[in-house]
Amino acid sequence: MKRREALKTFGAVAGSLAGASLAPAAPAQPYKIALVMKALSNPFFHTMQVGAEEEAQKLGVTLLVQGTNKETDVTQQINIVQNFITQRVDALVIAPASSSGLVPILFQAQQQGIYVVNIDNPLDEPVKKQIGLTCPFVGSDNALGASLAAHDLVAAMGGVGEVAILEGIPGVINAELRKQGARRVLEAEPHIRIVASQTAEWETEKAYRAFTNMLTAHPNIRGLFAANDNMALGALQAIQAAGRSGQIAITSYDNLQAVQEAILEGKIISTIEQHPELMGAYGVRAAKDHLDGKAVPDQIDTPLDVIDYRYLSLRKK
Repeated sequence: MKRREALKTFGAVAGSLAGASLAPAAPAQPYKIALVMKALSNPFFHTMQVGAEEEAQKLGVTLLVQGTNKETDVTQQINIVQNFITQRVDALVIAPASSSGLVPILFQAQQQGIYVVNIDNPLDEPVKKQIGLTCPFVGSDNALGASLAAHDLVAAMGGVGEVAILEGIPGVINAELRKQGARRVLEAEPHIRIVASQTAEWETEKAYRAFTNMLTAHPNIRGLFAANDNMALGALQAIQAAGRSGQIAITSYDNLQAVQEAILEGKIISTIEQHPELMGAYGVRAAKDHLDGKAVPDQIDTPLDVIDYRYLSLRKK
């Protein structure tokens, strides 16, 4: 009798264990990846966000997106990163407003076990090494892109004349690389002379004021390289206000819709497409790969394209 009772008990326990083994496991929570950008009012970063969101959906991860009000608001971006550290996200994908100023808070994130991916604007390598931050970079060759734009500018000017440069934020690496790339080409031309080079901090209104002053000081300017499209649009307003429409060649960087329209109208020569949607997508993918235990290369390149009248007119057909 005792043996029969024992067998019944054993069978009940075994059946319970078998049932437990057949029950579906609780689904793992999707990774939380934060995308931190600069001014969300800039269409460039909207395109970056769309690319990141599409990739996050494909990969099944949760994407949290925030950006600053202004391109220059380093403090706000630091606070955004701090907030994501508090939220314990799994990874941070960031287009930093400052190449050096964001390094300490990103190192803090890394110390908390959060994986960091740097996109668009490279972080300062010496500062990274000094503090101990290691992270991959996703983006394009800014110096090469600016060189391509400068070649177009020289060609449009017939290789002769005075030129100006509207720079990005001083000390920010992508701004410095674009300035260097443009100057390398322009300074190699024997009949081209750079008469003015000044920051407008990526902003349209500041570019309008800066280029208005340049035209007053150097009325013979025949060409301009603007390190981003927002500044090119500001310069275009200054040219129109000065009654110089059609007299000054402009090349720029970022391929915004408004500049495409200006190119088709013959007001701007060309712009450089650096594919922010791919920066966002590749950044999210790099974060997911790392979290899955896969190796991530130190640098992931995004392509560059020259967008000019010929390209845009052929695309419309």
